[in-house]
Amino acid sequence: MDDRSHLADIIGSLAVHVDGQHWNELLALFAPRIHVDYTSLFGGDAQAMTREELIGGWRRLLPGFTRTCHVIGVPAVTVSGEAAHAAASVVAWHFIKEPELAGRDCWLVGGCYEIGFEKIDGAWHIASLTLARAWAEGNLDLPGIAGARAGG
Repeated sequence: MDDRSHLADIIGSLAVHVDGQHWNELLALFAPRIHVDYTSLFGGDAQAMTREELIGGWRRLLPGFTRTCHVIGVPAVTVSGEAAHAAASVVAWHFIKEPELAGRDCWLVGGCYEIGFEKIDGAWHIASLTLARAWAEGNLDLPGIAGARAGG
């Protein structure tokens, strides 16, 4: 498999493992230290962190949703030696199915992922993850509700 196809597989795995809450598999996709930028969605500042910190944050949030569904489009990938970059459209549905949220049980986000990769010991890993949010709609309170439900 060529590098571009392998990187596209990693991106597809990211969506599957986030929705399946496969924490160990997610850890394996990332470099030990990563740059994460979700400021277009949540505000604040971009952060450098360990993969354990990133996945730990997801572990404190995602179980609070009844279900999530991340769909990442076919990425545009460029490879340059031991580094690579991909851009891909993303849409993510987040649901909390509770009677009191009927009609307000979905938070939907769309935009573009910018993903940087580095080759470490011959294997590709995600080294940076940026969401360029284009839109968000539905119940914008759902992340806070999910965090409280998950105990995060």
